[in-house]
Amino acid sequence: MSELERLAASRLRRVPVYRPGAAAQHGTAGRLSSNEAALGPAPAIRAAVAALGTLHRYPDAGAVAAHLAEDVGVTAEQILLTNGSDELCYLLATLLLGPGRTAVVGDPCYQIDATASLLSGADLRRVPLVDGAHDLPAMVRAAQDASVVWLPSPHNPTGVACDPQDLETFLNEVPPTCAVVLDEAYRAFTDPGLRPDIPRLLSRHPHLVVQRTLSKDWALAGLRVGYVLASQGLVRALRRARPPFSVNSVALAALHAGLGQEAWRGMAVDRVRHERTRLEHELGRVGIRYFPSQASFVTARIDHARIAPPLAASRIAVRPGEDLGLPGWVRISIGWAPQMALVRQALRRTATVPHQQLPERSAP
Repeated sequence: MSELERLAASRLRRVPVYRPGAAAQHGTAGRLSSNEAALGPAPAIRAAVAALGTLHRYPDAGAVAAHLAEDVGVTAEQILLTNGSDELCYLLATLLLGPGRTAVVGDPCYQIDATASLLSGADLRRVPLVDGAHDLPAMVRAAQDASVVWLPSPHNPTGVACDPQDLETFLNEVPPTCAVVLDEAYRAFTDPGLRPDIPRLLSRHPHLVVQRTLSKDWALAGLRVGYVLASQGLVRALRRARPPFSVNSVALAALHAGLGQEAWRGMAVDRVRHERTRLEHELGRVGIRYFPSQASFVTARIDHARIAPPLAASRIAVRPGEDLGLPGWVRISIGWAPQMALVRQALRRTATVPHQQLPERSAP
């Protein structure tokens, strides 16, 4: 092994291999393992992408980013588009982490947060979740000498969201020298009372960094576009660190067309929330523990080996918890209503506790 290979291997030694959600047999239609939007993007977005005639030109994100900033309630200087929200994780790790620095994550965490931190050479401090939720007081203690706290809310892989008041207390207690990276990938699916006022928090807490993706409620997972909301100074630094033209022209066209499609997104989100409630009710009815979710998935305590065969018979795949740091659990993305009916049938077939002994709902 060469010196370069040894160096690369040393950085990868603690980094787990990322395993994407598996497709079901005979295509991706039954893939409830990757938190994708079953309904797809709005017709206006599809039309804009199909009509794009400037693929020979380098993309210019300025105007689209300004429109998006207005839409979310910040200035144009507080927003930066990225190649999916995961690019931001690597940019932040490059700028804020490195050997001798520490990043704090929940345990289990969103894997990209850990990967970006470890590849930077930083130490990773893991704080166990409590009933699927971040232990914010423990994370405050862990953050006193840290450089970054990664805080997805709702959390992936559990779907549990932070209370906005608890979040503000957390921001007040984390040192201003430590960045708090609030990942709001699933914000649209949360109850309105659990959605923090981000413009207000940014004005009060300069160490807050908010990352969002258009992969979920916007249904643009295949185009890889996300964005960061932060202080003007940090956005300027991230802009300098980001590779030129990291967001492609097709993604920009889709974003621009999607800015006026709130009704479509609202309809899609309402469908997900409705089917999520039905799935959680069924899990409680048959006695399977689960984390009450505010995301577009539900994570339930059932071995993947038990649930996979009956789902495979219906050409449906779900995510094994072993891939997510939760062995003995599965993460079920919310799909079409007919798919979710098949999932509920499979759960009934694999449940082992007699119905008459069960409470109406079983919490973790």
